[in-house]
Amino acid sequence: MKQSVQVSILGQQFNLKSDAPPEQVHRVARFVEDQISQVTSSGRAVDSLQAALLALLNVSAAHLGGEPAPDSSEAEKQRLGQLIEKIEAALG
Repeated sequence: MKQSVQVSILGQQFNLKSDAPPEQVHRVARFVEDQISQVTSSGRAVDSLQAALLALLNVSAAHLGGEPAPDSSEAEKQRLGQLIEKIEAALG
């Protein structure tokens, strides 16, 4: 059963519904925020949307290219791959 989990990314609160345990949802949110922080600290993005898109591109390239994303476990990589597939399916 899906449960609501509140997470904070870039100072914004999100209520996410997920079948995953809350700890995993929080871990994914921290990973996302870390990826966005890496982009913004490099000076490559000017706003949060641009930073989020660049971070998604970085993670997607690592996933599709077969190279592991930094500091991610095998289970996280697998879950991120599933999330990317869901995003791609939703975007059509």
